[in-house]
Amino acid sequence: MKKHVIAVITGDIVNSRNLSSAHYDKLLKQLKDELASFEASDKATFDIYRGDSFQITFFCPWAALRAAILIRLKLKSNICKIDVRQSIAIGTVKALREDVKTSTGQAFILSGKNLDEMKSRRLVFSSENKPLNCHIPIVVKLLDTHLSSLTSMQSEALYFYLMDDSQTHAMLANKLNKSRANTTKILNGSEYLLVADSIHYFETLVHEELNDD
Repeated sequence: MKKHVIAVITGDIVNSRNLSSAHYDKLLKQLKDELASFEASDKATFDIYRGDSFQITFFCPWAALRAAILIRLKLKSNICKIDVRQSIAIGTVKALREDVKTSTGQAFILSGKNLDEMKSRRLVFSSENKPLNCHIPIVVKLLDTHLSSLTSMQSEALYFYLMDDSQTHAMLANKLNKSRANTTKILNGSEYLLVADSIHYFETLVHEELNDD
């Protein structure tokens, strides 16, 4: 793999100013806990700034899409049904500082620029790598449309499934406090296998392309 190639997610919470102080504090804690879990498991570093904005870097770039989806599902399953905008970029890093938001490099430039240019979309992808930039954006665009359509219950079920896809539907039913049959219905409505396959496609392509460089 190329040295100093990373993935960066730059994001912000949609309509966070409409939340009460109590709901905002709860949401911010959920976001921080979610980002911290990636820091522990995926060799990532993150910052939360300006109250409702965040940036997280992944030294294993293939982990970025799964993380972005988990962040979005976590917030969409919240009682406030909050959504989040996220811009994923894979590229080089020039200077990676302890304060992530002050780091520099093409990955940071692409991620921040595309977030600023987002309008109705909630998830975008870009890369310096031409094959990745050719094949992945359309997959992410389709995923974005699908994730936008999910209910809070479908988001929660899909979140738990993606956290550990070895779980049986019975195990997931216990976490959701639903019957097994209802859990299966909810998962099918979330197109959980299609989402999992899309993540696997992203991970495989990024692995292969960066290892070839």
